[in-house]
Amino acid sequence: MNVSRTRLVALAALLAALSPALSGAGQTDTRHVETLATLDIGSGGLTVGPDGTIYVADFGSRLGGGGTGGDRVLKVSPAGEVALFATGLKGASGNEMGLDGNLYQSNIGANLISQITPTGQVRVFASEGFASPVGIASDAAGNLYVVNCGDGSIQRLTPEGISSRFVQSDAMRCPNGITGDESGNFYVANFYNGDVLKVTPDGEVSVLATLPGNNNGHLIYHAGALYVVARGAHQIYRVGLDGEVSLIAGSGEMGGNDGDALQASFIYPNDIGVSPDGRHLYVNDVAVPSTDGRTLAPTRLRRIELQRH
Repeated sequence: MNVSRTRLVALAALLAALSPALSGAGQTDTRHVETLATLDIGSGGLTVGPDGTIYVADFGSRLGGGGTGGDRVLKVSPAGEVALFATGLKGASGNEMGLDGNLYQSNIGANLISQITPTGQVRVFASEGFASPVGIASDAAGNLYVVNCGDGSIQRLTPEGISSRFVQSDAMRCPNGITGDESGNFYVANFYNGDVLKVTPDGEVSVLATLPGNNNGHLIYHAGALYVVARGAHQIYRVGLDGEVSLIAGSGEMGGNDGDALQASFIYPNDIGVSPDGRHLYVNDVAVPSTDGRTLAPTRLRRIELQRH
């Protein structure tokens, strides 16, 4: 085929112009992972307030008991400044910032939900219907939904603290995390397997996706998709509401390397939150290797870049 030199030069220039877009095709929207702070607590719940403050709960130093701690919630600024927020808890697991500005905290060791005011004052909010409560989500009316690891159920709490059973299902294998979308659906991550479940407003439960590692942490709904912690795989995944799964962070090797999201490493990451501007995910993981996954302290707070501005 006879192609003029002029045409070859023009073709080369076109390919050079297209190469950045071509090289980014199929890649995820994450860019970078960095360690924001190391905390002297066991990796429990994590949520982000409307001002960007990250609230990180102390589950205790050992999964399944036998450790120390579990009585605190720390607050961390987006710049990594750490302060004590509240004490007097027992196995501080999942948490959620309520529409009323209070933090709601599961106490897996006491089978109750605490309400923590913005100044750190703690009181019992609800204590009926719980069996090892973990993750908490809220709806547009201010109701709370709490997953019970102990009996595979979701408990609903009104803004006044009245507790009732929302749904119970054999598909919930120690439900660990819960989040909701704008349509009133909830999504649950199982701790005892890799399933991510969808729960409709009328309580119908189905498997949306299954992640590697056979051991999920928590999850968060953001911008039309779920971001889910595959704790046993040491990775973070994006799950579309159609069930499509894509890896966004974590090489799969156990470690604490920062840097490129797909090359960075985690150790049994647990909970996840998103910054108010949608630029970052926050994940807590364990700062030391563990052969059985039961060592939870100390905890690292990691930041994953979702968007570059």
